[in-house]
Formats: sequence, C-alpha cells, structure tokens
Amino acid sequence: MTTSTAKAGNATLILFSLTLFLSAALMFGLQPMIGKMLLPIVGGTPSGWIVAMAFFQVMLLAGYFLAHALSRFEPRVQGLLYIACLGVGIFFLPSNLAAHTALIGETPMAFDTFKLLTAVVAVPFIALSATASTLQRLFTTTDHKSAQDPYFLYAASNLGSFAGLLLYPFLVEPQLTLTAQSQGWLAGYILLIGLTALCLLLAKNKTPQQKTALKPLTPLSWEKRLEWIGLSFLPSGLLLAVTTHITTDILSVPLLWVIPLSIYLLTFVIAFSRKTIVSYDWIMKIQPIAAGVSIAFALLVAGPLGVTWYALGVNLAGFAVVALMCHMRLARSRPVDDPRHLTEFYLMLAIGGALGGILNAFVVPVIFDRLVEYPLMLVASAFFNENIRKKFTSRHARIFIAGTILATILAIMYKQGAVTYIEQNVLMILVFVMLTIHPKALLTLGSLSFFVVSLYLWLYPAVLTTRNFYGVIRVYDQMFNLGPQVLVKMRLMQNGTTLHGTQMLDKEYETTPTTYYTREGPLGDIISVFKPKTIASVGLGTGTTNCYSNPERKITFFDINPDVVKIAKEQFTYLSKCGGGMPRIILGDARLELKKLENEKFDLIILDAFSSDNIPTHLLTKEAIEVYLQRLTPGGIILFHISNRHFILDGPIAAAGKLLGLRNAVIIQDKVVHSYAATSRWMVLTRPRVDLEPLNKYGWKVIDLDPKYDLPEEYLKPWTDDYTDLLSVVHF
Repeated sequence: MTTSTAKAGNATLILFSLTLFLSAALMFGLQPMIGKMLLPIVGGTPSGWIVAMAFFQVMLLAGYFLAHALSRFEPRVQGLLYIACLGVGIFFLPSNLAAHTALIGETPMAFDTFKLLTAVVAVPFIALSATASTLQRLFTTTDHKSAQDPYFLYAASNLGSFAGLLLYPFLVEPQLTLTAQSQGWLAGYILLIGLTALCLLLAKNKTPQQKTALKPLTPLSWEKRLEWIGLSFLPSGLLLAVTTHITTDILSVPLLWVIPLSIYLLTFVIAFSRKTIVSYDWIMKIQPIAAGVSIAFALLVAGPLGVTWYALGVNLAGFAVVALMCHMRLARSRPVDDPRHLTEFYLMLAIGGALGGILNAFVVPVIFDRLVEYPLMLVASAFFNENIRKKFTSRHARIFIAGTILATILAIMYKQGAVTYIEQNVLMILVFVMLTIHPKALLTLGSLSFFVVSLYLWLYPAVLTTRNFYGVIRVYDQMFNLGPQVLVKMRLMQNGTTLHGTQMLDKEYETTPTTYYTREGPLGDIISVFKPKTIASVGLGTGTTNCYSNPERKITFFDINPDVVKIAKEQFTYLSKCGGGMPRIILGDARLELKKLENEKFDLIILDAFSSDNIPTHLLTKEAIEVYLQRLTPGGIILFHISNRHFILDGPIAAAGKLLGLRNAVIIQDKVVHSYAATSRWMVLTRPRVDLEPLNKYGWKVIDLDPKYDLPEEYLKPWTDDYTDLLSVVHF
C-alpha cells in the first residue's frame, strides 16, 4: 500500500467516523432536550421520560427499517435518497413541543405524549436513525482496508451518542436556553447533511468483493433473527425498567435519567470495539452475581439502605453487566461474511429495542400495579447467559452449599433478633453472591425471591396500591407513637419514595393537620398573619391543607393526577371532615388551569408540588409567577413549599421574583413542636406594598441576592420557560 493510498484511507475513515459521531451526538443530544421540553407538559412525571425513550426506540426502528428498505437500491442511490430524507426533516425544525400542546388533553397520558412527540420530532429523528446502517453500507464500497467489516464504526457511532448525552446536562443545559438549543441542533443537522454528501462522493456502487465475484446472498435463518431480537430486547427493556426503578424507588433526580442510557450506549461501544476491552468469558461469569445482588437490593434489602446512593450504584452496575453481556453476544454474532446483511442486522436490533420500550412504557403499567418489571427482567437475564447450558461443577456446588448454610444461619439470627438491619443486609447480599454463582442458580433464587415477596404482599397488602402514568401510589397504615402511652393509627400516602401526606385516623385527631402543614408551622404562620379568604392550593396530596378552610375561607385545589384526587376523597377524610364541606378540586396542570380562571382572584396561592424529586420546573419560572400575579389580589401572597431531599429551590425563585420586582421571605423549620410534624422549607413572594415584617417573629428571613449570599452566583440565575437548570440546585 502506497503512502498516498494510506492517507486516502485514513481520510475516508476520519470522514465516515466524524459523520457517524455527529449523527449519533445529534440523536442523543435531541433526546434530553426533547425530554426537558416535555416535562412541563406532563407535570414533571418520570413516566414522561420513559415514554419519550420508548418513542425514540420505536422511531429508531422506523429509521433502521427505512435504511433497510433503501438498501434495495445501489449504494450511491441509497445515499442520495437518505440525504433527501434528511432534507425533509428540516421542515420540522427547530423543534418546539410547547407550540403543539393542543394535540393532547389537560391530563396527558402515555399515548397522548407519544402522539405529541410523533407530530413534532418523528420525521427528523427517523431520518437521523437511518444514518448508521446507511453510512456503514456506503463505507463497504470504499477502498479502505476495513471496508469488509464496518461494524467497528458502530462503536464510533455509540461513542458520539454517549458524548451527546453527557454533554447535555453538564454543558448545553446550563449555558443555553431551549430556543438556542433548538437552533444549535438545527445547525448541527445541516452540517450532517453536508458531511453525508462528502461521504457519498467517496462511495461507489459496489463493494470491492462484489466487483470481483458476486456470491449468492445466503438467506438468514429465523433462529438467527430471533437471537438478534432477543439480545437487543433484554437490555432495551432493562434500560427502561432500571430507569423506572431508580427514579421511583431510589432517587427521582432527573439527571439520573441519562445515566442508565449513557451506560447502555457505553456497553455498545465496548462490545463493538475492534479491541477487546472486557473479557467475554469474565462477563459471562460475573453476570449471574451482578444480577443476583441487584435483585436482592430491589426485593429484599431492609431499611433505608435500599433507597441510598449505594443501592443506586449496585443497580446501575448490575444493569451495565447484563447489557454488556447481551451486546457482546450481539457483536460476536454479527454477519461479517456478507455485508449485504448489515442493514437487516441493525433492523433486528431496532425491533428488539422497540419491543423492550413498548413493553415497559405501555404494557407493564397497565398490567401491574407495582414495579415488578425490573426484578423480573433481571431474573430473565439468566436465559441469555451462554453458561446456563453448562452443568454445576463441584466448585459451584461447594459455594452453593456454603451459601445455603449461611442463609439458614441468617434466618435463625433474624428470628431471634440477633442482627441489626445493616448486618442482616450485608449477610443477605453475601448469600446472594454465593447462591448466584451460576446462571441456573440465579434463575432459581431470583424466581423464588420474587415469589416470596409477591406472596408476602398478597398476605399483608397495603390499604391501596395503584399505578398510572404519574407513578406508583401506595396507601398504608401504621401505628404511631403520639406521646407517652398514646398510640394512634396513622394512614400514609406515598408516591415512589416520597411521602405525600399522613392522617391520624382516630376521631379525636382526624382533622389535625400533620407533617409539613401543622398549625404551629410555616403554613399556619402565613394563614394566621394574613388571614386569607380565598386560597388556591397547587398539589392536593391527602388534602391536609383543607383543615385551614372554614365557612369564611374557601380553598380551591389543583392536581394533575386523577388517582391522587380519587385517593384523597376515598382513603382520607380531610376533604370531607374539615372546613365547610367538599372543596372545589380542578384536575389538570395547575398553571394552565389558573390561567383559565380569568375572573377569579386569590388572597393566597400555595405552590405545593416540589416535595418529590420530580420538580415541575414550569411552575417556578418567571412566566409562571406572572400567571400567579394575575390571579392574586393586590395584597395577596404566593407561598412556595420547597421542602426537598435533593434540590434547594429558593435561589431561582428569589431571582425570578427580583426580576418581577417582588419581595421575598424564606423559612427553614428544622425544629417541630409535635411528633407528627415534619421539618420543612417555605418561601413567599409578594408585591412591594405587602408588609412581611409580622413574619419576622416566626423566623422568616429575606433572601439577599447580593454576591455575599452563601450560595453560588449561578444558583441565583432566574429561571424562565426557555431556561432552567436543575443540576445547579442539586444538593448532595
């Protein structure tokens, strides 16, 4: 090979790699951008992101199908048609979901979300999705020495996806508004069309092998196709399952939504790399243990350990190992012998991915009222481990027997109360490591654990468990120590890991507000000082705030989740026993519904939608506060309940208030009078004429936006409908 030929080959490789990298970065930069646009529309629920991921997987399938259909033409003709498809996508750009919300209802569900995304994003994303297989086919017609096996370019493509996904929360989102992001994305899309045209100039109409001897196309067996579909289905389904699990049962921080997807893409990069980065045999050996420990954390770990950063790390590590196992098997079974099967290979991968997304986004939430898909898919991963066909060795048997003995000892110690919950968890995890040393053991022990937990939940059920697009809600009772020798039955409502309200069921206490809403707390301070006659409360929960209503004070509640409204009415009695009868409840997005009430004014507007970890940022922006001001009486108060485990929200609220010329005050209540009360954080915004001095004696303080304030300057940047940055207010 001459020097000039080598340079030409390197230039070809660089151009194709760069084009694939850009295409993938655009695809996976678009996803979090669209997710950010979508969240305010669907009320901040993590299910919006799950449906969005399922949508993108289905559109990826459509793109691969497009590429496969175009592969019937000669390679250069396919390239021209592909560029034409990219050109059609320009007519749908820049993306703007907010301009098309008329397509969905006031309480959008999964199919409404899918319909909206299809109308706005489908065409350009489908065209982008056809890039990988189209360009790889064009690459097979070049004179590059690796043209016969272009699958290593898939690693470059996924590396671009990985980069695009991670750059978004750390670089793009903090620096650019959504408008600037959309425009920048359009510029990248146009650049992609130009680079693809250059690739087309280097391509020919036949591969080097076809020029010399065109072999008959060997048909693919359906067994091979099903293998490819299955090996892509499991990691795709597990991706959505683990995302749902960690954002519902562990930590609902939106940043965490991109981490499982990043891991998923990274496993593709490793699996399809030309160099061996991870040993295939080693992955097959550790996969049962990784999946087994993840099952233990998901089903059996007791106490708070199951909802900590440790649990997050364990679940993400288990998912990474299972996904890598499947993707390495895919890479080993790729059709290297005949590049003409390339587009069909990717089509089967997309079919499996789409099926995994559809199952988790649309089927499972309808069938199950609990998050069962994650442990079930971990159990099913045993079938995809090639070692499941191997017999137990004597070494496996010895470890398994030792694990069984340890499990028996643990059960005896637990029965006698001889272990703390930490010791119990550590020993149980060790048991799972020992008992899941083989895929058959993982299948057996995982299935048994799932059965035992399901049986326990059936024998000792909660008062109510329900699941819909907005998450899993659990209502349950427990005895509560109110004071010396005073036990009362307490009813709790929990959404994921967030407590949304409690009520003491004893007749003597059933109209007593609890947790954040006690009469001696900040909410009681505001109502006693300002004595509002009309109140709008955004976020219903159990209806505790209704305890402040009376014949002279009316409260209107707003909530986007129909199940919350039903539960508050049927499982709690705050709405029926407090005040002067059942209050008005408006179902829908509170900001939109408040805007519709053109002829109504409120003395107090309570924003109580931020205690969970799914922050509806559209309720905190400057434009949202302007809506509240339009519905506020001249001397009215806007009150934000901002108690949260992971976000400190008072800075952006104060900054937006300053932009609008409003005064503020904040209180952090870290000491409580009653055992049924909870510490909390509240903030008020008012017009300048409202006197906030009476709040000083209760501990309320003004947030000073001077640089001397003890928060980073970027934390105090006002949020707008076009710019929010949750990462800047995360508190670890």
